[in-house]
Amino acid sequence: MENIEIEIRIFFEDYSPILNWLKANAELIKTSEQSDYYFEHPSRPFVCADSHGEKNADEWLRVRFGRSNEVCYKKWHRDKQTGKSLYADEIETSVQNGNKLIHILESLGFKKISTIKKRRESWRYKNFQFDCDDVEGLGFFVEIEYKGEVDTTPPKEEEL
Repeated sequence: MENIEIEIRIFFEDYSPILNWLKANAELIKTSEQSDYYFEHPSRPFVCADSHGEKNADEWLRVRFGRSNEVCYKKWHRDKQTGKSLYADEIETSVQNGNKLIHILESLGFKKISTIKKRRESWRYKNFQFDCDDVEGLGFFVEIEYKGEVDTTPPKEEEL
């Protein structure tokens, strides 16, 4: 399942119940401060309006500064009928110098479209990782990502 991500992201006005549940049932993996810089491709926009007129992104390119520096490209796959995201292809790698990578991207015409600063607590519960983000100026979000194995083998004809 390398490079495939299955997750859901939820906004919480009152996040104390989820944090209390995690503290009682899950294992704290790490805490970190992160700064995420999102870029748009010079010849095709990543952010667009969906069929309901809401901003959406089927792709994104992010440079993250935190415990380590990394770059991540995601491409979301959506249900053709509902438009809801199903999963994402995710390609992520460490970079030694994030500032130099940002300089390279900007020199190539990539435009910085957003900066997100957050404090993150990461928790593990069974086959799931809970990333609890206190995002500067936006609030509290929890990203729940499935970390187990998924069989991506297509079903045999007799199983259909």
